Amino acid sequence: MIGLIVLTLLCGGVSAGSHSLRYFLTSMTPIPGLPEFVVVGYVDDAQIVHYDSDRKVTVPRQRWMEESQDAEYWERETQNMRGSEPVFKGNIQTALTRTNQSGGIHTVQTMYGCELRDDGTTGGLMQDGWDGKDFISFDKEQLQWVTPVHWGEITKRKWDRDTAYNQGVKGYLEQECIEWLKKYLQLGERDLRAVAPQVFPSVNKASNIKPTQLSCLVTGFYPRDIEVTLLRNGKRITDTESTGILPNHEGTYQLTRWAEIESEDGATYSCQYEQSGQAGVKTRDWDGTYRLTPGSPKEPNLGLIVGIVIGVVALIAAVIGVVVWKKRGGEKKSGYSKANPAEKGESSSNSSAQA
Repeated sequence: MIGLIVLTLLCGGVSAGSHSLRYFLTSMTPIPGLPEFVVVGYVDDAQIVHYDSDRKVTVPRQRWMEESQDAEYWERETQNMRGSEPVFKGNIQTALTRTNQSGGIHTVQTMYGCELRDDGTTGGLMQDGWDGKDFISFDKEQLQWVTPVHWGEITKRKWDRDTAYNQGVKGYLEQECIEWLKKYLQLGERDLRAVAPQVFPSVNKASNIKPTQLSCLVTGFYPRDIEVTLLRNGKRITDTESTGILPNHEGTYQLTRWAEIESEDGATYSCQYEQSGQAGVKTRDWDGTYRLTPGSPKEPNLGLIVGIVIGVVALIAAVIGVVVWKKRGGEKKSGYSKANPAEKGESSSNSSAQA
């Protein structure tokens, strides 16, 4: 599950041109220097809220969130998150018992949210994980829970019996979550708009022994959805490597792709990118139309030094599953807690219940 959460968080997990609202929750056994419970919310690649068990307060991560939401909103979010803490800690103990483990570092994780695609269709998910592996997920079409592990059957049977809860989760993912996403997109329109990249191709021939290296730096783009391709005479070079998408310090992204080639007289090499929200494909040739000559490749003098800032994801993981409030003062359930959607119009996030 850790791998799934990090991959989802870093790679977006949505199609080009779409938008998403997601919440990631992590509870872990005590580790010195780290909070035991962390919640972060994202609109697309932009973190909008943060909560942890050390500070015990939900805070904005975007200026437009801080300016648009009143004190009552932040108090509701804080109370929701505070209520989730003991539930998630209890889930760790339940999972330890069911998996016959004791001691060591363990995590229970939740991710839930929705997606508004560029064609107008929507999607939603809620999933739970334990120690980096899938534990249980919600099938909103069938209104039932799915688990890949035998010890998850207890939770599956328990949650499947709660049909009212499952209907509530479906409603949150398909309606309320989408409404909040649209609202946030409108509020943060200026900061969430697409930014086209700058393209810096280069050619480097280190020695007569090593082959020529074609490199293309694409930087300053947002959001992170992008495809970068190296072309030889208009045809894609398949044997390439890349840095992967990396964050810049100001909130945009960069990627470098390169390939080693043998110099060939008359060949033209290009760097091509296609960005989400951008119509068509843009191409930049090496030095206009750059041609490599055997034995003496012409190297463009870019004179550019671009600093790479590699972002560190502080979360060890995030529990997958939509978290929803049960009525306070009700009968206390035993076992692993599940997520309950927040009441419509009050909160865009969720808090948890037992499994």
